[in-house]
Amino acid sequence: MIRWNRQFTELIRRSRAGYWGNWGLAMHVRPGAVGIVDPASGDFQLVHPSLPQVQIRHDRMSGAWKLLSEHVSRQELAVDVSGEAETGAGVRAEGGLEVRWSMGRAGAIASEFSLREQAVIADLTQIRNQFRWLAEQAARVGFGRNGAIHQGFGVVTAAIYANSGLNVGSQSENAEFAIAGRAGAVREMLGGVAGNGSYSSVRRVRNVDRQVWPAQPNSRSRDAVPIAYAFASFDGELLIPNWQRRLGALELVFRNGAGGTYRVEIEVGWQVGRQPRTVQRVAVSGAMTRTVGNIPLAARDLRVSARFVASGSSPIVREWADPLRQWSNGRRHIDLGGRWPGRISLQVREED
Repeated sequence: MIRWNRQFTELIRRSRAGYWGNWGLAMHVRPGAVGIVDPASGDFQLVHPSLPQVQIRHDRMSGAWKLLSEHVSRQELAVDVSGEAETGAGVRAEGGLEVRWSMGRAGAIASEFSLREQAVIADLTQIRNQFRWLAEQAARVGFGRNGAIHQGFGVVTAAIYANSGLNVGSQSENAEFAIAGRAGAVREMLGGVAGNGSYSSVRRVRNVDRQVWPAQPNSRSRDAVPIAYAFASFDGELLIPNWQRRLGALELVFRNGAGGTYRVEIEVGWQVGRQPRTVQRVAVSGAMTRTVGNIPLAARDLRVSARFVASGSSPIVREWADPLRQWSNGRRHIDLGGRWPGRISLQVREED
């Protein structure tokens, strides 16, 4: 069985790292909604419709959302739709358009929408201010105990809304899906600025899972639909503002390239509350990878200093004031490079 929302989420994160997908276009996925995210599927289970006293900011978005995975081809074809139901007056002279997606492998995805807005919780301190109430809700559904909250329970912090569009996934090889209608209406549905589009028929349906908005042909919806969302969770009392997976600790992965000739001595330091500062040291030679993987989630003021032995250069330093907030997935990959007597380099893969 294909986990469509998991596949959709992975596709979204290629360009929007902090988001989960809403493959089924569930309307209860909205900023302020309280519930549980299954990290294996990305599905959101509603526990309470809204965080008390939450304030939402709405930022206008326009244009097209278009995500196509590998093994998907897209065609636009002129067709005759004169015999199909139409809406509006004076439109019969307009030509018809069929948009067709062909998918070569099972699990391939096409996602196209006309965007309307991004809605976000205006200030995340609103979540911290309601911690006691949230802990009670978490305990009620088995995601909390003794005033602590387990990872996976939390609050939707943002959602991307669309006026219209569709998600289509291939359930087998050589699947197809197509919609047709007046050319202007179909193009508007799949990414037009006004977003007031529609379609008159569904064609060439073969072995696909589909989610279309509006759900019925020859109709236009006034309601926007959420297509992706961001989520904040907790580890005990610690807020994880952009939760993407279960985290036991923060991780730094250091990789010295296969052609590297320098031995790199690395010092990693961080602070947790009022405890003494923790410092760990590792060395990475050419073609080696080392991981510092026991950094507490509550770590602050994290500093990496990398000294390339015998290079004659000063150590390269990178710093993060709040890595749990700044590292969207709890991890950073650091690539080290340099061949004697040439230049040395340190790049953070997720940032540089």
